[in-house]
Amino acid sequence: MHKKHEMQKEVMNINWEQQKVLSNPLRSRLVALLYEQPMTPKQVADLVGKNPGTVYYHIQQLVKHEILEIESVNTEKGIVEKYYKAKASVFKNPDEVYPEGHVDSKATNIYLSKKLLDQFSEELEDLLFKYGHLSFKEKDQEEQLPYAIEFLIKESNSEEE
Repeated sequence: MHKKHEMQKEVMNINWEQQKVLSNPLRSRLVALLYEQPMTPKQVADLVGKNPGTVYYHIQQLVKHEILEIESVNTEKGIVEKYYKAKASVFKNPDEVYPEGHVDSKATNIYLSKKLLDQFSEELEDLLFKYGHLSFKEKDQEEQLPYAIEFLIKESNSEEE
């Protein structure tokens, strides 16, 4: 990860329109990449294996909705290169209403192969088991409250719009 962001996650409050723009998996991937390192649309397109025009369109949508910004502009031999960067790595909508008893939640849109999906699911199960075990070990030293922890993995229904 880029040194600037290595130790901290920058959080940005967003509105419903920005949340909708970020719900696209390709846009989420672009934001993640541009949070790690500022790049031109062409560099990003090469990295993600997409058409530069498609990537440029999505970058412009993210700029329009103030999720990305131009970090720098280089002009060499009449060619203008704009380097874009993400304003944050974590996005929260303060207007989102949660069900009663809600303590915390996380969500992301990512691309996964079947192999990575299986690995991710297995690691989540291992993590739940680990914390169940740790909870039992600390039960006599720390006050504990009951929580229901659930996770849902579902296919995203929006690709490139």
